[in-house]
Amino acid sequence: MPVRTRFAPSPTGFLHIGGVRTALFNWLYARGRGGQFILRVDDTDQQRNVEAALEPILNGFRWLGLDWDEGPEVGGPHGPYYQSGRSEKYQAAVEALLSSGHAYRDFAKTEEIQTEREQAQQAKEQFTYSRRWMAETDEQAAQFEAEGRQAVVRLKMPREGELLIKDLVRGEVRFQWAREQDHVIQRADGSCLYHLATVVDDHDMQISHVIRAEEHLPNTPRQIFIAQSLGYPLPEFAHLPYVAEPGSKNKLSKRKLEKYLKNRDFAQLKKHGETIAERLQMPTEADTFNPVIVEANRFPSRRPAKLPAAARLVARRPDRGVFSRGDDRAFFAGASQPIAGKF
Repeated sequence: MPVRTRFAPSPTGFLHIGGVRTALFNWLYARGRGGQFILRVDDTDQQRNVEAALEPILNGFRWLGLDWDEGPEVGGPHGPYYQSGRSEKYQAAVEALLSSGHAYRDFAKTEEIQTEREQAQQAKEQFTYSRRWMAETDEQAAQFEAEGRQAVVRLKMPREGELLIKDLVRGEVRFQWAREQDHVIQRADGSCLYHLATVVDDHDMQISHVIRAEEHLPNTPRQIFIAQSLGYPLPEFAHLPYVAEPGSKNKLSKRKLEKYLKNRDFAQLKKHGETIAERLQMPTEADTFNPVIVEANRFPSRRPAKLPAAARLVARRPDRGVFSRGDDRAFFAGASQPIAGKF
């Protein structure tokens, strides 16, 4: 199977340097193996999407020299490359999961779920939904609807056994199915959630390697369950550590600028950028002029620092892979620890 990787930003804000690092690993892995790098826009969360955010994301990729083989402005055989344009595919997947019994229509109200959750907390037990308002037949659904209830669609997750994932960064990772909840995959308004959409898209776009940040690792069991329930072959997974805060091991955030400015190195970096911007007579709006955001580093007269040696080799000879297919351990060796929060 040819190597195909993807980076799927959400247009809910400006491009984060941690996201760029993830994109770079995907780009390098594809380029180093003669594969394709796909850029996809995960815009299922319409309430959080920022229309003005997509263009800076694409401009940031161009400035960094990270070209994409398929995606926005490029097209390709697996489009559309916006999740907002793929609703019919998600609906077909929902119907298939319902038909096979791997998902169900749930008519519980939010407060009823919360009551069960609180009861579990009081008993010092793990919360597991009782499925009391699950409709397994059209007759049951009609009865719940007559009560004025609306349905969401939930996964009917296994409640025993173990899932073993062989992660290319972390090695063997084990999950107990009993600790998984019956996750919602379709809202009452008919819109589908990210966890379903990303599995369907990765399959349709023939993604061979899902290389992403480690905060997505807890999502992996439900996504594997969806894929297997739909009869999809599984991609390889690699979960990368995050970029850390200045002087910390916590994840770097674009929303903690005031805190980071107490760090001398970070403050000097921002001051240096402001000096350059002033000489270029560029505006420095507070919401975008943030060193954690790629847009703040993209001055007209400034190019990004040299890419790592592996990236430069791949960029020079895209027709010749830097690593052989058996060298995944070597490729990901530098991704086993968070990048130190030092600026």
